[in-house]
Amino acid sequence: MEKSAYLDAMGVTRWRSADAKGKPYLIIHDSDSDISQNQLVLAVLGLLDIDVADCDFDTEMVKGMQVVWDMRKLRVRPRVAWLVSAPLTALEVGHQAKRELWQQICQHNDKVAA
Repeated sequence: MEKSAYLDAMGVTRWRSADAKGKPYLIIHDSDSDISQNQLVLAVLGLLDIDVADCDFDTEMVKGMQVVWDMRKLRVRPRVAWLVSAPLTALEVGHQAKRELWQQICQHNDKVAA
């Protein structure tokens, strides 16, 4: 078992230095792979007018960061993310999941514009 998976299973949060300036936005996903250069992720962030350099990608919630997109398979409350969708693998192949994500993007952009 990976060290990070073991710590996650025990509920141990990762240590972050208070001196290090963090990124303002968080995208939560299930896999440990790097999804920051995925074309769908880049397109969604572009629609939200967010630079990928301002985003941190993690598998769990990080206190103090604005959750932009939660794409975990298991839904966790409270839902504080701007967007909540199916995992990236399901989004890449399913039209219904993409449609639901698109509706959330439109609703968020309408709310911001008002």
